[in-house]
Amino acid sequence: MPENMVPREKMVQILADVHTREAQIERAVVYPDTALMIFNREEKQILAKYDVSEQQFKESYSYYLDHAEAMDKLYETIVDTLGVRETKIKAANGNTDPEENPEVVPAQ
Repeated sequence: MPENMVPREKMVQILADVHTREAQIERAVVYPDTALMIFNREEKQILAKYDVSEQQFKESYSYYLDHAEAMDKLYETIVDTLGVRETKIKAANGNTDPEENPEVVPAQ
């Protein structure tokens, strides 16, 4: 494990935020170069929100890439987290159809 590993729960929240923003950007931005530029800026903001450096995030993510079973378990939790977020947004908006609510990013 990396010496400065991001705690698992924090990693789940970071990656859930990253995937949510990525989906929102892909849906809203037509040009791939522009989308990538926006995504890179947003990713930095997400890491700052969780007080995690880019280096710390990269090392932690690399650890998971090298440990497939740990990555699988991490992503099981991320998918569950995204599902809970989706349900909360739907309930708050009184909406059950994700196509009618652009802020909802369905869990995969």
